[in-house]
Amino acid sequence: MLPRFHENEVFSACRTLFGPEVHLSLDFLGYLQPGGVKAAFREQAKQNHPDLFASHDPEIQHRQSELFRQVREAFDLMQAFIKHRDEEQGHCAHRAFHGARPQTWARPKRPTRRAAGGHFFRGAVPARRLEFGSYLYYRGLISYQSLIDALVWQRRQRPVLGDIARRWQWLSEGDILTICRDRGGYGRFGEKAVRLGLLGQAQVQTLLFFQRSRQQKIGRYFVEAGLLSELQIERLAAECHQHNSRVAGAAANERRRAATG
Repeated sequence: MLPRFHENEVFSACRTLFGPEVHLSLDFLGYLQPGGVKAAFREQAKQNHPDLFASHDPEIQHRQSELFRQVREAFDLMQAFIKHRDEEQGHCAHRAFHGARPQTWARPKRPTRRAAGGHFFRGAVPARRLEFGSYLYYRGLISYQSLIDALVWQRRQRPVLGDIARRWQWLSEGDILTICRDRGGYGRFGEKAVRLGLLGQAQVQTLLFFQRSRQQKIGRYFVEAGLLSELQIERLAAECHQHNSRVAGAAANERRRAATG
């Protein structure tokens, strides 16, 4: 009998491998390829493999071993999920979920073409706020594999939040260990630090701002990869901003109508 997967555990595995930047949806699971999963795992290994922390305190070594165990489990789960998904019907992700109802989810749109870079999206741009990389994908200008590669490339340049806080002497090694060991509920590093009273909300926002300032914009990847020109990136960035403004305006109008209706 083929295995079944719970939606929450699959999305959780995606967060572990790809981080919070990726918009998780059935489209994501439908077009995700083994190469994207392997690329994300390799990047996690470069940053978090326990061997890199052999000279650190034993507790830090234990923390990294536990973290990498979770990464490895997420990698294994996503490999199994994709294999099972492809053994079902094409890239119809919902069929791989335990207890899924066929009419609940729409089958992802078929790509217009295949290329060495992977699947391309066909259809209307979703009426929701989109990050620039996702906007390019939904415009059909880059493949899904290229989007994943770009996110991994961008994340590689970003310093770890805990390392920044330690350099600024906002957190000690012990504080970082406490945050990483916290199992009081799902949350990112900064959210856990605030919940535990080790950082203030303003401090976390400052750390996140500094972290983002240390990574290049994702459009640079597509220029360097020869997929789009700098002029195209500038024009498309303006179009993405206009798209998000329209979405925000429509949502505001809807709220006003609901309040007065």
